[in-house]
Amino acid sequence: MSDDEKIDEFGLIAEWLAPLADNPTAMRLSDDAAQLIVPDGQALVISTDMLVAGVHFPIDGDAALVARRMLACNISDLAAKGAKPYGCFLNLGVPENWDTAFLKDFVATLGAGLEKYDMQLWGGDTVRAAQGFAGLTVHGLLPEGEMLTRRGAHDGDDIYVTGTIGDGFLALPSLGAAYADPQPPIDFGQAVRCVATSAIDISDGLLADLEHICRASQGGMTIEADLIPLSADGRAHDNLQDLVTGGDDLQIAFTAPSAEADALRALAERHATKLSRIGSFKKGATPRVILQAADGRDIALDIGSDERGFRHF
Repeated sequence: MSDDEKIDEFGLIAEWLAPLADNPTAMRLSDDAAQLIVPDGQALVISTDMLVAGVHFPIDGDAALVARRMLACNISDLAAKGAKPYGCFLNLGVPENWDTAFLKDFVATLGAGLEKYDMQLWGGDTVRAAQGFAGLTVHGLLPEGEMLTRRGAHDGDDIYVTGTIGDGFLALPSLGAAYADPQPPIDFGQAVRCVATSAIDISDGLLADLEHICRASQGGMTIEADLIPLSADGRAHDNLQDLVTGGDDLQIAFTAPSAEADALRALAERHATKLSRIGSFKKGATPRVILQAADGRDIALDIGSDERGFRHF
């Protein structure tokens, strides 16, 4: 089929998506359901993220950007749970401006991502939509009882983040790599699973996401602003508030006992992951994140409590 010919739903499935689903679970999308067998001793971790044009990516964003961000946002959720990617379902809303060439590039990018993360396509749904959207329901595997949650932080735990903070926000205007092709630390997430006490992926902004752990773990956090890892572009930006609330980092924030510091450094080195301790957790404190300057003073933020991260609606 040439790029100037239109493809309908069944053609999209049969010609382009079915080859990505050549596995016993999906049976090349030949049925309207998939049968999943979970390996003995493993638990299934399930998460879903939907990205909408004009909200989560530019309305005129190209196909590769949409597919990569859709994959990364969902893989980031699995990384924060310590899960290994296993399979996924795709839900796609196709607007008029997503022509055959767009869909062909989208499927090619999706296929490359599935191969990269060793993840199978099991099925999904495609519809015509007034506004484009793309989402995955991802399934990951881990040993039973070992999933990282937001509610396990202990009193005195250290707080860590992977990567650098704020680069997704800074890259958004130019659609730079940190925004258009983020790389969640999926292997490190699995490695840290038996050391961390709680975890979350940093997608809506460092402060907003850390406060999810605070509420679930019933305590507060003190973050030392000077310890927040920034790239050269981040250090050149004159407003730390932008960087810690902007979102789209797709890194992992987690808590762990101070006694595990050496083990964590070794794991980070083994997985070539930048790891930074940025603060501490206090059980029973007001479930709030406090930014603290080097001299111990609290840093006041010029925003309300509902503006500490990205709001989806």
